Amino acid sequence: MRLQAWQQGPLLPLVVPDFRRLLIGTVLWWQCFHMEMVVLGWLVFDLTNSPWTVSLVSFCRTLPLLLMGLFSGPIIDYFGRRRVVIAAQAANLCAYLAMIGLLWSGAAAPWNIAIVAFCLGTAWAIDWPTRRALLPDILGKGQMVDGMLIESFLTGISRIIGPAIAGGLIARFGAAGCYTFMALLSISALSVLIPLLSAPIARKTMPFQLAPWVALGEGLRYVRSNQTILAVLVATLVMNLWVFPYSSLLPVFARNVLHQGPVQLGLLSTGTGMGSFLGLLLMNRLRQRYNIGALFIAGTGWMCIALIMFALSHYYPFSWAMLFCAGMGMSYFGTLQSAIILLRTSDEMRSRVMGILVLAIGGDPLGQLQIGSLAERFGVQATLAGQASAAGLVLALIAFLLPSLRQPERQDG
Repeated sequence: MRLQAWQQGPLLPLVVPDFRRLLIGTVLWWQCFHMEMVVLGWLVFDLTNSPWTVSLVSFCRTLPLLLMGLFSGPIIDYFGRRRVVIAAQAANLCAYLAMIGLLWSGAAAPWNIAIVAFCLGTAWAIDWPTRRALLPDILGKGQMVDGMLIESFLTGISRIIGPAIAGGLIARFGAAGCYTFMALLSISALSVLIPLLSAPIARKTMPFQLAPWVALGEGLRYVRSNQTILAVLVATLVMNLWVFPYSSLLPVFARNVLHQGPVQLGLLSTGTGMGSFLGLLLMNRLRQRYNIGALFIAGTGWMCIALIMFALSHYYPFSWAMLFCAGMGMSYFGTLQSAIILLRTSDEMRSRVMGILVLAIGGDPLGQLQIGSLAERFGVQATLAGQASAAGLVLALIAFLLPSLRQPERQDG
């Protein structure tokens, strides 16, 4: 009886073995990602003492999002989503091992760190949309949102403990110790994901050399005809240009504005993760009463307001609290962004539209360069406050000019 009650609730996706495998692998993957964001920024800033160089390396980490958005959809369709997830996870492991070698040999420098960061970004640009596109294959669209919420809850824990672990490992063992731990987690994730290959691999038979251009054109026409998807993609582009690059400047805020060390830097990012966890709990309740498109805009706007307050703060506890609030909004953006698009996209167009979503996320590398150069000239506080304010205004315009975002629940395909 207990099992039957459990299977009828929001945890129903956990009954599916392939979802459990993908879930465990994804949680470990995000754990490494959140640790990497802390150690990468701290390492480069420690080597160079330059906010611009920190942003430049972060630019290299996110540049593949812009470059691979054109190719990710055809790659996913051609090779099969399950194969691509496992290959990308293996690429992450190789990159972590390369960083360990550079650090232990004493050869680590901004230029070779940037190369490894670029490789990790390339893997991420293919891996993330593949994991998202794989969920409807495993669960169907009926259980997809529940599956995404389960994933977001558990990855929210990774967002909490990952930065704190990274900060502690850096303080105790240095960056090399942190990357070693990340490599061990990546090995564990790879071992969990490999059984996914036992299922049949769906793949397209179209000529691969023509697919990127054909897929992009078809995807853009599809997006232009769907106002809801267009609204989410525009909001994604704005947030990645003006807001999300703030994370590359957290080491500068921690050391130069708040006068703290690596442990406190890790705790700042932990605040974001804790806020994200609370945001998901609230979202699970509110999505039963309110339109998820409205929740997407409201949560994203809330994040902008919290980051404005964080940017203006010189008091560490208040700064932590504002990142906590920003994390609440970030959970709405991150979960509902993909959910709205996957619900409104046909099965045939799913990989291509997710590839265009990666292109929109690809605004991040341009944002990294912009926020770094502006921070050098005007300071990190004025830069972040100004960009978050501009993003909030654009979100209000999106909600006004593209009103179909208020009716995103229809399932297509």
